[in-house]
Amino acid sequence: MLIIKDEPMNLEELLSIRQMTCKVTPDGDGQEIVLCGFVTNIRNVGKNLKFIILEDRDGDVQLIAKRGEIEENYLELADKITSQSVICVKGIITKSEKSKRGVEVKIQEFQILSRSEPALPSDISGDTHPDLSTRLDWRHLDLRNKRNQTIFMISSDFLKYSREFFEKEGLIEINTSKLIGIPSEGGAEVFEVKYFDKKAFLAQSPQLYKQMAISSGFEKVYEIAPVFRAEKSFTARHVTEFISLDVEVAYWPSLSDLIDFQESMLVYALTKLKEKWNDNVKELFDVEIDIPPQPIPRITMDQAYEILKEKGLELEKGDDIGTQGEKLLGEVALEKYNSDYLFVTHYYFTQRPFYHMKPEDNTELTLSFDLLYKGAETTTGALREHNYETLVMQAKEKELEIEPLAFYLNFFKYGCPPHGGFGFGPARLIMKLLNLGNIREAIMLPRDTHRLHP
Repeated sequence: MLIIKDEPMNLEELLSIRQMTCKVTPDGDGQEIVLCGFVTNIRNVGKNLKFIILEDRDGDVQLIAKRGEIEENYLELADKITSQSVICVKGIITKSEKSKRGVEVKIQEFQILSRSEPALPSDISGDTHPDLSTRLDWRHLDLRNKRNQTIFMISSDFLKYSREFFEKEGLIEINTSKLIGIPSEGGAEVFEVKYFDKKAFLAQSPQLYKQMAISSGFEKVYEIAPVFRAEKSFTARHVTEFISLDVEVAYWPSLSDLIDFQESMLVYALTKLKEKWNDNVKELFDVEIDIPPQPIPRITMDQAYEILKEKGLELEKGDDIGTQGEKLLGEVALEKYNSDYLFVTHYYFTQRPFYHMKPEDNTELTLSFDLLYKGAETTTGALREHNYETLVMQAKEKELEIEPLAFYLNFFKYGCPPHGGFGFGPARLIMKLLNLGNIREAIMLPRDTHRLHP
């Protein structure tokens, strides 16, 4: 039990023994405690009784200020508290059948640390559901809502558990530059920046440098970092900056082994996530955390074309299946395999970057895959071509200029292990996992064609 002085304490003393609201339990009846947090509700019962709901990251608790049990100056100070003000309270834990938690805290003394303006610019209770744009304009307030805050607690834990898996598998975490001299994925979707007297680009992925790490002999690497895509489409699943989880590992026996690796990673991270968060997810989002089946169903791109044709979407071989195709394949995965997850393998070379490896028996295809989850692509991966001459030939096949690729091609001139990996979008997974309507809800500060603030 904490020993707290009888006389009023200064703020430094209060903060040094502050505890979280989860420590307020019936077992602590009669004990003193110091709490700090946001005031989310204030209710007066006549002139002699005031109920205050205090919330911190762990939850909320009811505080009571009662005339005759608290010094008069604190009652007067309590009248100045506004919703969303930050206060620090010293009080007594008290059992209460009337409280939803069966316990409350009787205030002995408190301080207002930061007073909020009385009228908020955006409702954060969740009752009136302001439009997403308004919510994002006032993101720091929006994230005080427990549901919205929980999204990022879950995201944080997903990355933590992914790291745990990678560490168990012997991967090394690397950090690569986000300022690069050539586009990392090709195409026009790059942000060009002035770099002194040169032209540079924001990295679309760490792909080139992941492969450099393999060429350097690290063998197993991963990176969790921001990437940038100058995508002009304004959709519920596209943003211009997001966190990418990237993996590259040497000496895969086959494409199937690489796919097995990601499957195991997802099962590990999502199982741990379910153990910790499933009850909260059911309460706040009305869904349950979805663990992938093992094995996750797999189809080839040619099979995907046949399935889509049966669904009324006829495409030529080598065509991008697009958002509509992904959605239809998601429906088929659920109908046919009872799975929200589906691997699509062996994309055509016309659909993939020049560095994806081709199978020996069919040079039109690549040893590559996408993972679809609930009808949306969350992962792109492949075995990489590690032979210098073949890479040059494939770059020319894509009509790329060789000279700007020289620094990348040098990775393969002096011996490079066979390798492969993937890039994975955690925000898109979380969006689908929690049935959020827009990927911007799963990104703390989303950036798109219109938004650059806050």
